[in-house]
Amino acid sequence: MGLRALIGIEDADGSYRARPVHYDGCPTAIVPALSVLVHEELDHDLAAAVDRLLESSWRRVYALPGFTQMIGVPDEEPGDVLTGRIDATGTDDREWAYLFGGHRLHVYLGVPTAPFVRKWVPWACWSVSELPLVPGLELLDVQRAGYRHQWLCGDRMAYLAAAKELEMEEAR
Repeated sequence: MGLRALIGIEDADGSYRARPVHYDGCPTAIVPALSVLVHEELDHDLAAAVDRLLESSWRRVYALPGFTQMIGVPDEEPGDVLTGRIDATGTDDREWAYLFGGHRLHVYLGVPTAPFVRKWVPWACWSVSELPLVPGLELLDVQRAGYRHQWLCGDRMAYLAAAKELEMEEAR
């Protein structure tokens, strides 16, 4: 699996309902697809867009420049809608979450806190009405900064593990 993500809706209390995207879950692919879905395909109907996203788990979700339809490749087996809290730490291996809430698209980054454990960090947020205006370079900057942050957190975890091992050796 590569670049996994969640897409769905976040409630005011921090809980979410979402479906997984198994491939190409990076901001440069997902945000334009969600913009096309809401504004072009469903004529600014955010509730209908959320309903469509929650219909199935997705292999890929993307949009081609100049087209007015989101291209979504659903999973053969739709599975259950995933639920959780955005402030919870868990064993999820997804790198990004895209959650609509309060007429905004909230983008969260999955940051490692321990081996196989991640927490969601708020990373970007746009008004739903401004999604068609978000420049591709801005999305690329968000994406690059996110991957850099994940890498640094993973590097820090490796450093702490090595320091702990060294400390244990010195104690012997």
